[in-house]
Amino acid sequence: MPELVVIVALASVCEVVIRFVSLPRLARLFRVSLSGGADAATAEASAAPVRLPHWAARRATLVKRVMRHWPVDGACLRQSLVLGHRLRRLEPVLHVGVRKSGTAVAAHAWIEVAGRSLDRQSVEYHPFGELAER
Repeated sequence: MPELVVIVALASVCEVVIRFVSLPRLARLFRVSLSGGADAATAEASAAPVRLPHWAARRATLVKRVMRHWPVDGACLRQSLVLGHRLRRLEPVLHVGVRKSGTAVAAHAWIEVAGRSLDRQSVEYHPFGELAER
């Protein structure tokens, strides 16, 4: 139960701060490394499943459960920041990607641990480069 309270508190803080802080600073606040762009090795590895330690898998499940009911559209960035914070001992990396479908462009955020994505949808997106430099 204490972990659930921490996750809800982090998500609430994220909801406020995300409106006023740049992405690189936001990543630093949540203690998550921000990807600097596309990496061919990472793109290949991200499709392979990652095995998390028991404590990390439990935290990931709780974050997903909370964020599934979060009252904001596009909660992937918020979820990634909170998840990255809760898994910070594993040195997670925040990635932001885009995909084009017809004339529409969609963005998505996800966390990678040890070069492997924790989000199955991430393989549909191309990492957006040079975010960490701004």
